[in-house]
Amino acid sequence: MSNWIFLSYPLNDQAFGYGNGERFKLNRLTDISKGNTSNNTSFQMPTHYGTHIDFPFHFSIDGKRSTDYKAVDFVFNYPSLIEINANEVIDYLISNKDLLHAQELSNNTDLLIVKTGFCNKRYTEDYWKNGLGFHKETAAFLKDKFPHLKAIAFDLISLNSYQNREHGREAHKEFLSKNNVLIIEEMDLTKVSKQTKFKQVIVSPLMLDEADGAPVTVFAELNN
Repeated sequence: MSNWIFLSYPLNDQAFGYGNGERFKLNRLTDISKGNTSNNTSFQMPTHYGTHIDFPFHFSIDGKRSTDYKAVDFVFNYPSLIEINANEVIDYLISNKDLLHAQELSNNTDLLIVKTGFCNKRYTEDYWKNGLGFHKETAAFLKDKFPHLKAIAFDLISLNSYQNREHGREAHKEFLSKNNVLIIEEMDLTKVSKQTKFKQVIVSPLMLDEADGAPVTVFAELNN
């Protein structure tokens, strides 16, 4: 019997933006309790806030945009998860050696989920100030190990560590453009671990036209 869970966070104004930047804003337009005939709201937010996906256009003027992808590109039938020890990561950058456990996973992996434990710090300043990022070398390393890899996802505010922002920009380019691997940032991984058995993961982006990134809802089907 299968079981579906969310791997994405609800949008609210309590979470940090990258670099402590702009947050989600919800505006009440009409309110039944105040005599209106319906409840209605509007919202404002950056495209790279909360659980979201990065498209190549984010760091390349010629890169693919949201509407260059098909629906099937967001369906992952061979998801895998690894856990890393954040205390062993040097200089805030996850390197190839930190990902060696990935070699134990199936070569068919099309979505690699990396749990660092930072999901447990999401509402603390440590989450954005001292969050880890990925070394640019990891893109080619993972694509070589997983030739069918379509996306990487993790429980960090960004692939780009705030401590190594210039390097993080290059790492984005390595994943998105050079290795054709989409990036899903700020996954809620509090309810899963390396023992979790995934059957399927669906990443559902808000369908913004020609976007460089978009908030996503992530559904995971687990094997009980």
